[in-house]
Amino acid sequence: MKFSLFKKYLKELLLLALPILAGNIGQMLINIGDVYVAGHFSTTTLAAISVASAIFMTFIIPGIGLCAAVTPVLSNYRGERKPVKKLFGVTILFSQVLAILFFVLLWLTIPFIYKIGLTPSIIQDTVDYLKISTFSVFAIFLYSALKEFLQSHEIVLFPNIMMGICVFINVALNFIFTFGYGFIPSMGTIGLAIASLTVRTLLAAAVFIYCMGFLKRSKFDNIKRYAKDLIIIGLPIAGAMFIEFLGFNFVAVIVGKFDPIYAACHNIIISITSLTYMIPFSISSALSVKVGYANGSKNIADIKNYTLTSFIFIMFYAIITVAMYLIFKEPVLRIFSNDPDVIKIGVSIMIIVAGFVTFDGIQGICVGALRGLKQTVQILIIMFLSYALISIPTGLILAYKFNIILEGFWLGLAFGIFVAAIISGGILIRKYFYLKKEFITDRL
Repeated sequence: MKFSLFKKYLKELLLLALPILAGNIGQMLINIGDVYVAGHFSTTTLAAISVASAIFMTFIIPGIGLCAAVTPVLSNYRGERKPVKKLFGVTILFSQVLAILFFVLLWLTIPFIYKIGLTPSIIQDTVDYLKISTFSVFAIFLYSALKEFLQSHEIVLFPNIMMGICVFINVALNFIFTFGYGFIPSMGTIGLAIASLTVRTLLAAAVFIYCMGFLKRSKFDNIKRYAKDLIIIGLPIAGAMFIEFLGFNFVAVIVGKFDPIYAACHNIIISITSLTYMIPFSISSALSVKVGYANGSKNIADIKNYTLTSFIFIMFYAIITVAMYLIFKEPVLRIFSNDPDVIKIGVSIMIIVAGFVTFDGIQGICVGALRGLKQTVQILIIMFLSYALISIPTGLILAYKFNIILEGFWLGLAFGIFVAAIISGGILIRKYFYLKKEFITDRL
C-alpha cells in the first residue's frame, strides 16, 4: 500500500475513531468515579455496588450488543443508497422494547440476591442499588441506539462529547447524593444509584434532543425488515460480548478462590489492558462503519484499503504498547498498587499480557471489518471457541493440574485470543475474495 493512500484512509478512520475513543474513555472514567466515591464513603458501599454492578452489567451487555447492530445494518443501507434517516423512530422503538424486556428480567432477578450467599452486611445495599439502577435501562439503551444511529451516519462528535461532560456531572452528583450537601441528606449507596440514574437520563435526553431533526423524517414503514436485520445481526454481537464479559469475570472469581492476591492482580491487569484496548476498539468501531458503507455500495477497494490501513496502524500501536509493557512493567503496575506481592506477580506475567494485547488488537480489527460485512454469526462462533473451548479450559488445566494459577489463566486467554485472531483473519480474507468475485460478476 502506498504511503499517500495509507495516510488518506487513516485520516478518515481517525476522524471517526478519535471521538469514539473520547467517549469510551469517558464511560470508563464514569465507572472509576463511582468506585472512587463509593470507596471513600465506606468499604460496605464499595462491595455492594461492585456486586450490584456485576449483576446489572450481566443483563445490560447483551442489550447493548443488540443496539450495536444499528451501525453495521444502517451503514450497509447507506451504501445501498436506501433512505435510512426515516428509520430513526423505529430505532428508538427497538431500543425501548429491549429496555422493557431487560427491565422485567432484572426485576425478576432481584429476589434471588437474598439467596446467593452474599455477606449479610451488603445484601440490602446491593438490592437497593440494583432496584434504582434498573430504571436506567431505558436511558442506557436509548443512548446506545442513538449513538449507533449517529455513528452509522459518521456523526460521532456530539454523543461522545456529552459522555465526557457527564464524567464531571457524575462525580459531582455522586458526592452530593452520597455524602449529602445543603438540604440534600447523605444517602450512601442509594445516593450513588440516584446519581447514576440521573446522569444516564441526562445523557440520553441530550443526545435525543440533538437528534430531533431525524424524528421529523421518521416513517414507520418497513419495520419488519429493519427489525429482522437488527435481530439477525445483533443477536450474535450480543452473544459474543456476553461470552467475553463472562470469560473475564469467571477468571476473576476462580483466581480469587486460590488467593485474594491473584484476584487483585488480575483486576489491575484487566484495568491496564482495557485502557490500552480503547484505541484498537475505537479503530474497530470506525472500521465497521466504513466497511459497512463500502459493502453496501459494493466498493471492494475501500473494503480492502480501510481494513489494511487499520491493520497496519494497529500493528505499529501494538509494537509501542508491548515495548511499554515490557520496559515499564513495574512502574505501570505501581500506578494501581504498592503491594510488593501484587507487583511481583504482575511483573512475572507481563510478557504474556503483552502477547494477549497484540493478538487482541489484531482480532479487534478483524471483528470490526466482519461486523461491517454483517458476518456476526462468525464472530459469535469465534468468541465461543476462543473463551469457552480454549481460554478457560487451558487456564483451568494449568491452574488445577500444574499449579500455574494466574500465569496459567493468562496463558489460556492469550492462546485463545491468538486462535481467534487467526480464525477471524482467515474468515475475513475468504470473505474478501468472495465479495471481490461477486462484485465483479454484478458489474458484468
